[in-house]
Amino acid sequence: MSKQIVFKLNENNSSEFDQDKLILKEIAFPVLYLPETESKIDHKCISNKYYNSFNFSKLASTFNASKMTIGITSAGRRDGKSLVAANMAVSLASGYNQKTVLLDMNFSNPEVHNIFDKELSPGLSDALDCEKIMVMPTGIKNLYIMTAGSGKNLTPNIEHTLILRKILVALKSKFDFVIIDMGPILPIKKFPIHFINEIDGLIGVIDNQKTKKGEFNKIFKHLDENHFIGYVFNRVNN
Repeated sequence: MSKQIVFKLNENNSSEFDQDKLILKEIAFPVLYLPETESKIDHKCISNKYYNSFNFSKLASTFNASKMTIGITSAGRRDGKSLVAANMAVSLASGYNQKTVLLDMNFSNPEVHNIFDKELSPGLSDALDCEKIMVMPTGIKNLYIMTAGSGKNLTPNIEHTLILRKILVALKSKFDFVIIDMGPILPIKKFPIHFINEIDGLIGVIDNQKTKKGEFNKIFKHLDENHFIGYVFNRVNN
């Protein structure tokens, strides 16, 4: 019996995104495109049975946004966040011809570079220091990645908010979608709550076999449920 992922949009979340909230008076950081290198995509992670699960047209019509930043997270570790983030990015890029960048913000357990067979650095943590954004082509049309970088176990906090905002402004100026592979929400002290207001919304990944209802109830004590624009159910029996 195969395991699938199921994408469910939060119909109650209306298109109240402020399209100007990321526009700053400051000049955005430059976005540098690194040359393409030979690589092998991990097809155990990137598969049409996964990326065909996403419905961009429903997402676009519901939120009426030409450009979006979406964070992918879950209650705990190993719920399939990176798999979901990578396949959503592939779906948007190849299935719907949306210029997309997949950003790895899971500093404690980065996976995006492994999935697309790239070096870990330069990436996001390096951009926090040098203020230069470097994205890598993946070999898939319209899809680029920005790896986590060399800052192992970096926990973004309040002093990183402005520079992260500038990075998002720069990426949003170049890409239709910025998909962010984030760390787990629990334990809450390690999750960058302050960063949530800088993106358009979150998609929560629920492992159908191990995520407990009580975990999301705990999350909603710290995060407004309206931050979540939808949920992905991973490891669903077909």
